[in-house]
Amino acid sequence: MNSYILAVDGGATKTTLSLRDASGKIYFEKTSTSTNYQAIGIEKAEKAFSQLLHEAYEATGIQDIAVAAFAVAGIDTKKGQTIVQQIVEQSCRKSLFRIQHIIVENDVQSTLIGLTGNDAGALVISGTGSTAYATDGKGRIERTGGWGHRVGDEGSGYWIGREILNTVFRYEDGRLQKPTVLKDLVYEMLQIDHIEQLNDWIYQTNYTNAQIAKISTVLSKAISLGDERAIDIACNAAKELVIMTDAVLRKIEPIHEGFIVYLNGGVLKNNPVILKLYKEYMMEQYPHISFDLCNQNPIDYIANRALRSLK
Repeated sequence: MNSYILAVDGGATKTTLSLRDASGKIYFEKTSTSTNYQAIGIEKAEKAFSQLLHEAYEATGIQDIAVAAFAVAGIDTKKGQTIVQQIVEQSCRKSLFRIQHIIVENDVQSTLIGLTGNDAGALVISGTGSTAYATDGKGRIERTGGWGHRVGDEGSGYWIGREILNTVFRYEDGRLQKPTVLKDLVYEMLQIDHIEQLNDWIYQTNYTNAQIAKISTVLSKAISLGDERAIDIACNAAKELVIMTDAVLRKIEPIHEGFIVYLNGGVLKNNPVILKLYKEYMMEQYPHISFDLCNQNPIDYIANRALRSLK
């Protein structure tokens, strides 16, 4: 008899559900709206999960699920874990699936387990935000970062975007006297021509962290043009990610030869200078580790996490 798993990647802006069998064959996969209760509320989050589960059942007719892994962004505290657990379990009870085992955990933790299995390893993510998780391969999982833009997210797209915008304001004020192409690149990107328009854009009513993070995409071009301030921002971003990684690795010492640090997120994937600097700085402290840039979709790693729990 075939065993089936459900993998759910619940993010702040979208949610993907995938129904697969033990061989990895996909029977249903769909991406829908956010299921982050902090952003849309508990009732809407439960409704979104329930709708995806309903559509998966209707499309496949499969009823018995061995494992359902719900990897949800924003599970950072015991309170958050309890709330999301209740939302997920309520959604599953309303569905027509018979689920033998339900896993509810932080999305980065799920991805880490999907990547490493029973081996020691770490996962460093720098996208809109930043965080690092590590496991000793014996069941212990530690984290650093991931505390959000108000107090952290150092080295992330948001952090880089904010540094770029700060540079533009300082330059326009005369507080930064050395010329920088970052101003022209930001103005071109936003199709504006005055600092007051930039201020209006930042403080618009529909402001999101992702909008600030998108500003970080001009960094690579500025670096290619030799902009000193852009190079400084890249160096500092890499150093912040190294500090975060070192902190989580020290929690699971010792780090043996062959230890892999998996890297994910738009900053590390799309900024070759930051990626290069990060690796160089890391190798100074950990000369025996290796790096692996993630190239699959997040849902695939979460599906691996569910499949590993079958073994």
